[in-house]
Amino acid sequence: MPITQQTPMAYQVGAFALIHHQGAYLIIRPRAPLQPGAQGLPGLILAADPGSNPVELHLRRVIREQVKLVVSDLRLVGSYVARGVPEGHADARLHLIFGTEYSAGILDPDATQLSAAEWIPGPELLDPGSAPDWLQSAIREYETAAQTAAAPVAAPPRSRLGFIRRR
Repeated sequence: MPITQQTPMAYQVGAFALIHHQGAYLIIRPRAPLQPGAQGLPGLILAADPGSNPVELHLRRVIREQVKLVVSDLRLVGSYVARGVPEGHADARLHLIFGTEYSAGILDPDATQLSAAEWIPGPELLDPGSAPDWLQSAIREYETAAQTAAAPVAAPPRSRLGFIRRR
């Protein structure tokens, strides 16, 4: 039986920001979509050599370029795989979604990259069928993590013994 050589599957990695501000999330309409569908999140497809620059620096730079905003800490809140990317440079693309809070700036979409950008209330995005599953899942994860971080830390239970005293 002849051995056929398979070409390794090519894939790309994308990093996108789920930006939260006063109960709403920033949704954009890119001129050249990087995510499935007409709408998406600010972000990029990583083209740098691995390890040369942290993803966070690239993502922060792209957010400033695309929508002129500054964001707080970025934390991974979701991921999904899209197969058959539109431009045909890869067989699959891993999309990483990082949740963050708006910090500063005035929303001013770069017209060369985006045709629209707007704040959409979280409950509206979570309505069944109103947003893709990957986006709803990332929002739920982000909100769960935010509630956990905001919950007051309970004092440890007090020992019934108190301090141990020697006689």
